Amino acid sequence: MDHRVMNEIANFWRKTFFIEPILLLVFLFSFIVALLFHHREKERIFFLFYFFVGVLLFAITSLLLSLNILSGKIGAVAAEGANTIFELVEFVAFYYFFRKCLQNKISKKLLKIFLFSFLSVIAVFCTAFALPGYTKDHIYKHSLFINVIEFFFIFTMCLAYFYELFKNVPKMNLSQRPSFLIVISAFFYSALMIPFFMLANDMLKFEQTTYHMLFAVHFILLIIMLLTISKTFLCKLPITI
Repeated sequence: MDHRVMNEIANFWRKTFFIEPILLLVFLFSFIVALLFHHREKERIFFLFYFFVGVLLFAITSLLLSLNILSGKIGAVAAEGANTIFELVEFVAFYYFFRKCLQNKISKKLLKIFLFSFLSVIAVFCTAFALPGYTKDHIYKHSLFINVIEFFFIFTMCLAYFYELFKNVPKMNLSQRPSFLIVISAFFYSALMIPFFMLANDMLKFEQTTYHMLFAVHFILLIIMLLTISKTFLCKLPITI
């Protein structure tokens, strides 16, 4: 990789204060941990696949976006299509995690509604790529909206978990419960980012510095969540306990 390419990638990473390469390394670390300690537990395997997709996404998109290999609508489709796949994998991993954690029948039905709704929204979004009048501005705007939907669903699942948890007095110390550690990190990751992604499209147009700063915060919250999940993988208990 020549000097020019390295400079382009460094300039791209500088926008988010070089948090993105750290995030990539954390995804790789989480993937290795999950590969070694999945214990054939279904919920862990879904997170393992999520980590793997995260490594691919941030490695490939960083290269493509920094070098402007794809531009215009094609570039938007490639970048936001990949981002949407990542969001889908992330949501599915949490779906199976919460499906095992939650016991309330209403919560389980709500989970299924969320999954069906999210899949429907993504299907419509991807179908719209083929429409001639569907510009790259539409793609970026609707991709951010999908982020909001995903975070809202995860946030709601976290609230359902907390409701069940504190409705029945837990017998185990909360700091020793793998599920609680995962949910508390997912709660802050989703709740704090919903307002940002709701305003992100306007920020990108008029306040790019603020946009990149808040995106760096998004990456930091994601890093915290990834390290928390990785920590629970080191525990021999099922992560849904």
